Amino acid sequence: MFKNINTYYNYVMELDLKITKSLTSSYERAKLVSLFVTLASLLYHTTICIVFYFINVKQMFFYNFISISVFLFILFLVPRIKSYILPYMLAFAEVLVHQILADYFLGSYSSFHSFILLLGLLPFIIFENKKRYALPVTILSSLIYIYFSCRNIEAHADVSSGIIFAIRCINISITVFIIIFVILIYTRIVYKIEYYLQRHNETLENEIKMAAVIQQNFFKQEVENIKKYEVAYFSRPMVGVSGDLYDFYKNGEKLDGLGIFDVSGHGISSGLVTMLVKNIIHQEFYKQQELELWEIVNNINDRVIEEKGDIQNYLTGILIRLYENKFELVDAGHPAPILYKKKTGECSFVELSKKSVGVIGIADFPVFYESIFYDFEDGDELILYSDGVIDIKNDKDEYFGKERLLDAVKVNIEKSAAEQVGFIANNIYSFCASREQTDDITIIVLKK
Repeated sequence: MFKNINTYYNYVMELDLKITKSLTSSYERAKLVSLFVTLASLLYHTTICIVFYFINVKQMFFYNFISISVFLFILFLVPRIKSYILPYMLAFAEVLVHQILADYFLGSYSSFHSFILLLGLLPFIIFENKKRYALPVTILSSLIYIYFSCRNIEAHADVSSGIIFAIRCINISITVFIIIFVILIYTRIVYKIEYYLQRHNETLENEIKMAAVIQQNFFKQEVENIKKYEVAYFSRPMVGVSGDLYDFYKNGEKLDGLGIFDVSGHGISSGLVTMLVKNIIHQEFYKQQELELWEIVNNINDRVIEEKGDIQNYLTGILIRLYENKFELVDAGHPAPILYKKKTGECSFVELSKKSVGVIGIADFPVFYESIFYDFEDGDELILYSDGVIDIKNDKDEYFGKERLLDAVKVNIEKSAAEQVGFIANNIYSFCASREQTDDITIIVLKK
């Protein structure tokens, strides 16, 4: 049947995987346990029926035909119904009647009540989507088990003590065996699920690493050869893929503008959206250069809404267009950048337009963008950042905040753009110390 051992091994692994996947469903687990317990009960009642015949307890012999009929009916029901509460309650009623009769004929010592204990343990497994019924049934089963365990009834049938002892051992052994079987099933399921999740996580981590490499290469830009400006940036994602987007709009060695955007959420979905909107923003920035920047952002918003479809992510951002001695800025719900003026030595947050309303990428959401203009002369600097910079916390649950960011900028304002970015990043991570980063972090320094 199998050409070689590898074919057989692959077949077994595929079969094992199919079984594991099926058992990850609570319904399938309940079905398996119900079938096993029903078959075990059917086999047991058939055997005990024969035993009662040979020990000449005719009443129990005939009653076991009813028991066998009940469990045959349950066996017929199990594969065909969506809920196992009805089969369970039928089995529960049969076991109670069986207990009462067995106690009367064989005495309490025979330990038929161990099956009531078993019934008290199974509801949380068998009532797959009806857990609210499980606790009352378990409590009822436990109380009945305690009641029967506390009784001491002598056997009314003429049966030797050796046979009663043997029946007691069989009853206890079957109960323990079924409990162990159920535990083994669930141990196996937990092990396989953990193994499956571990493999899945390893695959996902590799995919995230690959996505991160692709994204970094996609965003990477040469900024050393730009005329009239010195540019440096730092970006570190919270996870492998970043939801922060930064871009520089160049024409040869001429820098026409730049932008920083922050996509909502984290992880792969946000990272994919950044790659989508990067192209949209770049295309719209150069598409109709005679338009004011606020009109371009309007067009960007329309295209992002249309092209991302049902994806829920939106983005905040700042888009900047550079002129000879000034820059034009449009804000879309993003933190205000820092502007340093060389002549006056003033270093402060840019006062954004109070008329601007809205972010980018939310359908049917009213937006209003406005262009604001600032002088930008030799020696002036513009520092842009994502909200992950100011929202990062330390071990004392304190935010890094705008004031600490402004102080970090002022200390090194005369140094090169690369040195400034490095100092600000080090300052941030020294502040948060051992506390994990909870958002993507991006910093851009533009020095004229």
